[in-house]
Amino acid sequence: MSAPFREDYRRAMGVLPGQKLIVVSSTWGRGSILASGESESDLLRRVLAELPVDEYRVLAAVHCNAFYGHGAWQLQNWLAPLTEHGLLLPVPDTETWKAALLAADGILGDHGSLTMYGFALGIPTILGSFAESKVASQSPMARLGQILPRLSARRPFLSQIKEAAAVQQDSTELGQLRGAVTSRPGESAVLLRRLFYEWLELPEPVTPARSRLVPVPSTVPVGYSSPAQRPVYVSVASGKGRATVQRYPAPLQRRTMERHLSGAHLVADIDDPDINWPHSADVLIVPLGRPRHVAGLVNWEAVAAVYPGCALLALEEPEGGCLALLRDGTRLSARWDGRRPSWASAAIAASVIHDHAMSAVGGPGPLHVQVAIGADTETGLLVVDVP
Repeated sequence: MSAPFREDYRRAMGVLPGQKLIVVSSTWGRGSILASGESESDLLRRVLAELPVDEYRVLAAVHCNAFYGHGAWQLQNWLAPLTEHGLLLPVPDTETWKAALLAADGILGDHGSLTMYGFALGIPTILGSFAESKVASQSPMARLGQILPRLSARRPFLSQIKEAAAVQQDSTELGQLRGAVTSRPGESAVLLRRLFYEWLELPEPVTPARSRLVPVPSTVPVGYSSPAQRPVYVSVASGKGRATVQRYPAPLQRRTMERHLSGAHLVADIDDPDINWPHSADVLIVPLGRPRHVAGLVNWEAVAAVYPGCALLALEEPEGGCLALLRDGTRLSARWDGRRPSWASAAIAASVIHDHAMSAVGGPGPLHVQVAIGADTETGLLVVDVP
């Protein structure tokens, strides 16, 4: 009954138009998602590392027994390196996990009941872990563990969840299993209340038993918001006046292992407190309002002396544009023309200049590039010119 309000739940959790939400569901105990890797966050890290940050949000729905068994502070501390880079981590004593399932585009789950709930809603599902010994044989959950795909360590997560979305909706076998989840759809409130009061040997209330709508989350379940732009690896595929940009959280990567980073460049905030990132960056961003921005730090020699790896310094301008200073002293101005997508930013403009426009600017008139953050996302027109 809450399904028609999907967009309300998505907006409340900060999922932007065009973005997809992946829910990682972890039950409690051995064999769960959080207990299946080398550390408590191994599979979660992988999902966040491999998904483009502008196209996907990731929410961890952690069972209350795990959340409060270890302690809320402990679990939040374990996952802090991930919440710093966008992981949504709601506390389990709210109903945000229900809203997340209604808003989800994919699930990475285990043998916990939330995986079954999401699967029953028709959400593409992959198993990141599954403890057969903890599931009743011959049950729908046991059958789910037999037929759902398992997450492969040898293939990118994104291709696996896309494959699940392509094949699971029309699967006769999965459709039959969804039908076995309940034999009395829509009647659980009436039947369960009646049963509970019979067990308690108490008279049942005269008011009708009814289900209620899942409440819209009142706050976005984000654990950390940094005043500095987080470092990202950026890949740009360009050609015929179009550039497709995909960005990945740099601190979560294991550079030698991540195939999606082939040919990527590093973008960092010039004031990042971890100096390794700006000192290693190909592109440095100076956001609006910073003291050095106001002071007009655009002298290449001064930048190169401190940041020898930098190829482009980008000063953010209003409306998501930037003024870019290149290594050879060339200055370029980039602005978004016409309707500006929600994702358009100075950092994305700087990445397009770095990988696409540097060699092309210089001809008659400005360079026009249709920019997208994914193959199926809306484009924004970036105009690059010599100021």
